[in-house]
Amino acid sequence: MSQIRPLAPELAAVARTELNEVETDIASKIIELRRWIEEQPYLTARTDDQFLVGFLRFCKYNMDDAKKRIDYYYTYKTTAGDLLKSRRIDDKVFGICRAGIFATLPKPVGPGGPRIHFTRMGQIDTSLYTAKDIFRFIMFRSEIEANTDDNWIISGVLEIIDFSKIPYALLRQFEANLFKKMAAFLEYGVPTNLVGTHIVNASMDAQIILNLVRLVMKQRELLHIHSTLESLQKAIGKEYLPVEYGGNNGTYEEAMANFEQQLNDFSNYFDEDEKYGVDETLRQIEPTVGTAANKTPPTPVSPPSPKCKSSFNIWNLLSS
Repeated sequence: MSQIRPLAPELAAVARTELNEVETDIASKIIELRRWIEEQPYLTARTDDQFLVGFLRFCKYNMDDAKKRIDYYYTYKTTAGDLLKSRRIDDKVFGICRAGIFATLPKPVGPGGPRIHFTRMGQIDTSLYTAKDIFRFIMFRSEIEANTDDNWIISGVLEIIDFSKIPYALLRQFEANLFKKMAAFLEYGVPTNLVGTHIVNASMDAQIILNLVRLVMKQRELLHIHSTLESLQKAIGKEYLPVEYGGNNGTYEEAMANFEQQLNDFSNYFDEDEKYGVDETLRQIEPTVGTAANKTPPTPVSPPSPKCKSSFNIWNLLSS
């Protein structure tokens, strides 16, 4: 019997129809993946049921793909020291949490639908936080969601980004190599799908650039640019927006408080996380992802399959 959270009926239906989940097979699949991890001398990874089932679901129970993703996940975290620094929660992580930049909204888009993230770019104080600090915060949030949020894993995430008062000093920090590192982990590491990005309050200059980028996107329907708040409300559904944007899906203050509590709850988890990773001196085959020598996880030579709903994410967009 596997030790995982029971799913709401709507999410269970999505897992069955879209992710190939067979309830009676879950325990054996987890055991198979755990056994593989334990047999790899170079890999030290978490093996609890809830963590592993997230990767299995994301990979639609393709065992080879799940193995590659877990390998990539820990190889990246081991080699990208310049981005991640310590995995322990520190004052900067709490500071970003309290700054009102990010909100994970309590109601997904329907009981079986994607989680909603809201980002206010104008709240980023570049005198306090760098682009690397912001990315590191997103990594912490992703790891917490991988352990706690079944909507996020099974149905994906919808990103809403308010571009008003965006600090251009922050944008100047996003040089190509940094984007590549960020996009690599968000694309091949975290076990969720980005199902759409909605941008509101972009300046005219930003709208022109975003529309040009959309013209060359393969999945241009996933990027939505709204010139007004009313347009965003109509597209998303007013009830799914935070109170500050005319909705009733919680307030930013509530979201900040909830996530701060999660950070406190996961403090020991992240302290323990320091011991997980890869030791390339013990790897007996060529790695499918970055090596400890170059410190930069490139696009894998044999990458995991693209995300099942979309391979597009906002970081790829901004680095185009």
